[in-house]
Amino acid sequence: MVVVLAAGSHGVVSYRSAARLHRLDGFDDPRNTIIEVCVQRAFRLEPAVSAVTHHVRPLEPCDITKVNGIPCTTLNRTLCDLGSVIRDPKQVRRALTSARRRGIDLAPLRADAERRRRPHQAGTGVLLRLLASVPWDGTLPATWFEEMLGMCLKDRTLPPMVYQHPILDASGQVIARADIAFPSIRLGLEAHSRRFHFGPDAESLDEDRDIAAALAGWELMYLGWYAAKRPADVLKVVKEVVQVRQRELRDGAA
Repeated sequence: MVVVLAAGSHGVVSYRSAARLHRLDGFDDPRNTIIEVCVQRAFRLEPAVSAVTHHVRPLEPCDITKVNGIPCTTLNRTLCDLGSVIRDPKQVRRALTSARRRGIDLAPLRADAERRRRPHQAGTGVLLRLLASVPWDGTLPATWFEEMLGMCLKDRTLPPMVYQHPILDASGQVIARADIAFPSIRLGLEAHSRRFHFGPDAESLDEDRDIAAALAGWELMYLGWYAAKRPADVLKVVKEVVQVRQRELRDGAA
């Protein structure tokens, strides 16, 4: 807010700082705070003001909002800008997924990106490529960990995969929800490890859920070890488990 006040009516919080104000995943670590502002091209902040400054044409009113009373770029504009300052598209994808979980409308977002697209402007290009590569409908992963795991499992030899799949008992009641599931073979993947579920209450709930899922014919597999593995290793192990599961179901049917 101090930097914005120093800019008078010429600047607003933007880029990574705006992403933090909007509470997008991946920008919430106070140790990595970067103060970034957009200011009009003809305006210069005093050298004593410590901030990353982006000199732009005057922003349109539709690109400006307030978060906690601080003027900043809108969520759409922020997502359009991030790819210009972040090298890893996965981090932009993480921000996009967190915005999707909060209900952002993708059609206006893409229209905004198309409207702002300019030669040599990287951010909108990154966002448009991400929008073209992610499904616009269906259930979203609940966490970035789930999404990264799902990205490791993009393989045409695997059965169709869905996020946050409900597992039903014989009466149609939801007894569990798999982070990632292959419904055709009743295999669920949990994107965490049992060791991160602290306390006897959490362990008991996990055991009850796993037993209920097993009685419904499902197998659940915990993948908390993924954090220490390469994506290729994750895919190899899951493909092997899928093959075993397919054989079990085929032999059982025979």
